[in-house]
Amino acid sequence: MTAPVQSIVQLASKLVTTRSCAGIDSPHDVLDVVAGWYRRHDLDCRVLSGSDGKPVAVLVELSSGNPGPVLCLDACIDTAPAGDPDKWSEPPFSGVIQGRKLMGRGAADSKAGVAILAHVARELAASGLPCGTLHILFDADEHTGRFGGVRAYLEAIGQVPDAVSLGYPGNDCIVIGSRGFLRAKVHFSGRAAHSGEIRRSGVNAITKAAGFALRMADATLPESHDPDFPFGPAATVTHIEGGEGFSIVPDRAVCHIDIRLTRAFDAAKAARWLEETTRSIDSQSRIDVVDHWPAYAIDPRDKLVASFFAAAELAFGRRTPTDVSGMSNIGNLLAARGVPTICAPGVSFANIHAVDEWADVDSMAPVYAMYCDAVRRFLGVG
Repeated sequence: MTAPVQSIVQLASKLVTTRSCAGIDSPHDVLDVVAGWYRRHDLDCRVLSGSDGKPVAVLVELSSGNPGPVLCLDACIDTAPAGDPDKWSEPPFSGVIQGRKLMGRGAADSKAGVAILAHVARELAASGLPCGTLHILFDADEHTGRFGGVRAYLEAIGQVPDAVSLGYPGNDCIVIGSRGFLRAKVHFSGRAAHSGEIRRSGVNAITKAAGFALRMADATLPESHDPDFPFGPAATVTHIEGGEGFSIVPDRAVCHIDIRLTRAFDAAKAARWLEETTRSIDSQSRIDVVDHWPAYAIDPRDKLVASFFAAAELAFGRRTPTDVSGMSNIGNLLAARGVPTICAPGVSFANIHAVDEWADVDSMAPVYAMYCDAVRRFLGVG
């Protein structure tokens, strides 16, 4: 099977030139690009909307007509912001080719993946599936952290798929799990006063928040061995807010904290540890948990992993080991619903979320071949 690399590059470049920075650009234009591509290639698709009625994803559903599992291939079509365009060697939304590099914001994360999966959909629609159903989903609300496209997808299909593969870049491993997280806001209270009178009447809430942040920087989390997550849990203060002016002692401050979870150090244990640590600094503090997702790791012998492992070895000509990630992903959301999820090998790349992001054009062919093969293996062929 010859990979349609030129067509993949053309679509990926068009996607890069279509701005879709999360929280900045409307996703309408970039979703329209891929929906229009599908229609020109006689593939029916649905544009999915979030709870606010705004578009958040494009979905293609391919059915074999025979009973079998439902496999979803998902890639994000929104991107991180581009930052200062003057620092880029090419405009961040140029989509130009430099040698073997497709340049631009989102080229690697993950518009090359979107273009590849769109062509996988075309190939498998033409050749047919042996059994079951294949869904191809492009999420335009991933980089916000809301994962609105996946949420809309689960709502639209009315059930969970049997397995999901995420189309992130990188092909050094197959990611079969990741740490979860607990995110919380820790509120500290003080007593307002004129800054010139602080020694007599003021209590500075920001001082308490700073003490908490320093404690977190040196924190030793409770012993919680998990062989699948040897790097263990972690806690990081990511934002501090408070204060109203130079002459006012602040009477409130809030620390945002991100705690990375393992299966042995789960959300309940993290919440208890956070409560105990915070109370040791300020007994009047208050903790609001914003959200939490579990850590997950699926069995390397699972059919999903085995299908992609075999297909990747054939496509790349080398073994691709399994690993777990310290970062969370859509798999954590799906794991909470019992859905086995992997991050499959994707394109080679550099500079994700940084200046001069690029995706390797030469790596597109093996990724395309791997996906076509892995889907057939998972759905019953090979």
